[in-house]
Amino acid sequence: MQYLVFFSFALLIIVLQTTIMPNIFGLLWFYDLIIPLVIYFSLYRPFREGFPVLFLAAMMMDMISGATPGIYLTTYIWLYLAFRQTWRFFDVKQSHLFPVIVIIGVVFQQLVFWIVISLQAGHFVFSASGIRLVFFQMLWVVISSPIIFLLLQRLFGVTDRLFAGKVYDSK
Repeated sequence: MQYLVFFSFALLIIVLQTTIMPNIFGLLWFYDLIIPLVIYFSLYRPFREGFPVLFLAAMMMDMISGATPGIYLTTYIWLYLAFRQTWRFFDVKQSHLFPVIVIIGVVFQQLVFWIVISLQAGHFVFSASGIRLVFFQMLWVVISSPIIFLLLQRLFGVTDRLFAGKVYDSK
């Protein structure tokens, strides 16, 4: 049941960022909101909870985005695996590190997108508007990621309390 809550939340984020934000608010320069979820799952949740939800969210983003097939799946899995062992080197319980890690994730995703676009174009694609896009996305991360972190903590805290002690047999 917990997976259903997590996947529903990921689906809500996908709908929010692909339909509502660009069309109503004009926030075309906002970053991919699944990235904070990927990082939260990799830092604070067990593998069995996070990976299946992120895999399905990545598949959904790949299907509806019109981007190169597998680009979101590749990006999310690499980010998830890269930050999975971060707790060994940093105190990840510190919420002030979350925006920094999300900035790294957004820059990594933009780098992957830039490489794929350059490979498809057959030449080095570089523009001032691309630099501006990454700058504004990093600015949005600094502004929004502390709020997203608190929202994710509350959501997962509520689901942990709701589903605590419920063991399901795999019969």
